[in-house]
Amino acid sequence: MPRKTLALITGLVVVTVILFVVALRAGQQQNAPSTPQPTGVAQQPEPTIPAFTVLALSPNPVTVAPGQQGTAQVTIDTSENDVTAVQLELGYDPNVLTNVKVLPGTLIANPAVLIDKNDPAAGRYTYAFGITPNGTPVKGTGVVATVTFTVKAGTAGQQSQLGLLPTTLVTARGVAESVMKSGTGTIITVSGTGATAPSTATSGAGQRQASPVVGQ
Repeated sequence: MPRKTLALITGLVVVTVILFVVALRAGQQQNAPSTPQPTGVAQQPEPTIPAFTVLALSPNPVTVAPGQQGTAQVTIDTSENDVTAVQLELGYDPNVLTNVKVLPGTLIANPAVLIDKNDPAAGRYTYAFGITPNGTPVKGTGVVATVTFTVKAGTAGQQSQLGLLPTTLVTARGVAESVMKSGTGTIITVSGTGATAPSTATSGAGQRQASPVVGQ
């Protein structure tokens, strides 16, 4: 066989082998499972606000005679929060309660009072207070405020609510948003003794009765 013919056949065989190997590798790459490519942005779980603090008015209910003064304490359980301030937003029925007043409790020593505003026409009381700039955050359970009021009128067994409105806030060190987990108001029950007063309904048109907050 001439040398030129032999060289040509050898070259064709080599090219055929190379093409076969290339095709085989391409097929293996297509059948291989795909690997997710990095996007350059790490997926992070959504941050959770450490809201653990619970507020509640007690006792619940409070029984008061018409014309007499009643008292409810605002208790707090901070759990893991280092509480620095509290803004109470109290709602009540001005047709039933009058002379509503909020005073700081014993848990925060010498608190700085920021807001002390009562709107008896609307039945809303805003009271904001907290630790002083150099004060120590509060952690634990106790009484943060005391609410006093007078039952203006009512019949025996009549009920009205003294509630914590949704705008009630609790701030804590290291947390930008309110750490209030939940809040509960109290029921004012009119007893059958006390000064005589005309009956006033606590439900129906024109009432501004506030519902206690349950879960913020």
